[in-house]
Amino acid sequence: MKNIIITWPFSLLQLFVSAQNVKSIDSEKTKIYIIGIIHSENEYRNSDSLLNILKNLKPDLILDEGDSTASFFSRQYLLSKPPWWYSVGRKFRLLRKMPPEVEVLFKYKEFDENVKNLPFDKMIKNKKEFSKLYFKSERKWYSLLNSAFSKGEIPDSLTNVHVTYMTYNNWLHNTFKKSYKEINNPKVIDSIRQFQEIEAKYISILTASNQLFREFKTWLPLYRNFWFVRNEAMANNIINFTWVTNAKKVVVFTGLLHKPYLIDLLNSYNSEHKYELIEYFEN
Repeated sequence: MKNIIITWPFSLLQLFVSAQNVKSIDSEKTKIYIIGIIHSENEYRNSDSLLNILKNLKPDLILDEGDSTASFFSRQYLLSKPPWWYSVGRKFRLLRKMPPEVEVLFKYKEFDENVKNLPFDKMIKNKKEFSKLYFKSERKWYSLLNSAFSKGEIPDSLTNVHVTYMTYNNWLHNTFKKSYKEINNPKVIDSIRQFQEIEAKYISILTASNQLFREFKTWLPLYRNFWFVRNEAMANNIINFTWVTNAKKVVVFTGLLHKPYLIDLLNSYNSEHKYELIEYFEN
């Protein structure tokens, strides 16, 4: 796969790398922990449980699924303090709480002030608008799908595939409610891979054969292509940030659905075995 070329801000290099003492990551095998997260919290899954994981692993680099446009990072990719308006907004309950994987960065910084925090996602222009349009289209897709099935508009030849697809969807919805330990189970990751394969085939058949879904025929391939490009950029950023910071123990917080892709990409890039990729973080 084609690697993404990144132009690094000079201030980042100046801060993290000494020109006289740059070590390659092959001098000692780096450990990279991929931890799938959900961008919301509940009683089983919150910043305190992530903090316990970090205290156990003691990373020297934490990579967060954000980009340099996020409010909590400066343009030089550095973690900054939450802006004043965040505290005010939270006090009056005008703003949602920051995601647990972001909140824990500030908590762990108090435990280890030397830890480096960097955002590794692909930069998305007009990210809020992009997300808004995506979720609107996703809701419409599932609404059409449920309506078509209840009205008997799904061909009999696709009934079994439809039932399997929706069963996986419901399973995934319930899985999202569980703890970090449970959602990072290798069996869950394998099931997500299976779900994504079924989804790709089913969507392709439906949009090609059923008039109800024709409006998605163009949108879905474009989104899937963006999804692959985004994951590839994320994987390259993980490697590049690991190198530029000379990190020996890296924790990557990524959305659970990204995890199978990142595992596969990072394994494919590791032909020289320069790092050890650790999929699961608890016994």
